[in-house]
Amino acid sequence: MAPILEGVAFITSAGSGLGQTIAFSMAKHGVKKFALADTDEAGLQTTAAGLEKEYGVTDVLTIGMEATEESIESAVHKAAARFGRIDFAVNETGFGGPMGGSPDTSLADFNGYLSSSVAGVWLCHRAQIRHMLKQEPRGRYGRGSIVNMSSIHGLVASPAFIAAGAYVAGRHALLGLTKTEGALYAPQGVRINAICSGYYDSPLIHSSAQMEAVVNKIISENVPVDRLADPEEVADAAVFLASPMSSYMFGQGLVVDGGYTAK
Repeated sequence: MAPILEGVAFITSAGSGLGQTIAFSMAKHGVKKFALADTDEAGLQTTAAGLEKEYGVTDVLTIGMEATEESIESAVHKAAARFGRIDFAVNETGFGGPMGGSPDTSLADFNGYLSSSVAGVWLCHRAQIRHMLKQEPRGRYGRGSIVNMSSIHGLVASPAFIAAGAYVAGRHALLGLTKTEGALYAPQGVRINAICSGYYDSPLIHSSAQMEAVVNKIISENVPVDRLADPEEVADAAVFLASPMSSYMFGQGLVVDGGYTAK
């Protein structure tokens, strides 16, 4: 079987969690060159070792990257200098933000979350677009594909018993950015889409009995398939959006949620 993906992948938050799983899924489906960025440099080495052991991938650039303009611009420049182009970019940022309604949330906490999780993704997205616009198109691959990781909570409110206004506002912002710039740069052959994932299995869910109970309640009451997603199921959706199989998709939010938003 021919590989689904051929080219260079740039993945953020790749030292653990979903970012790491996306790297493995992309390798499984053909990517042989990676630029992996994260604040967790030890985690990046673990990901790189896994790519070599499981998929024989050795051409990996690991980049310690903070959520600052200088660090992000430098990371994208390093990746482009090393590989000559960036074909696939995945911008992942995990769950977070102050918990509570707006009356109980400080401006500093609200701004702090949006700065790291929205502005941080935007800085990556901006740097990637700038580079991709300089690249020659490759057939249905175009000049490059960007996948921004949003959430079903970029589409719908969080459950009534969970107050997560900053997180939900941030995910809506990422989806809005994806839609408007997906349309803006479509004529130049840069594809920008997002994944609106539901609840997937992660160490955070199992960090406490209370957290497990909350997530189990959400799943039983809201998810028709009645289970968490396996992270690989979400990662495979990122492979699809990065690949030429989705070459007519621009500015879309691909929902991967076990039926949550269909109810």
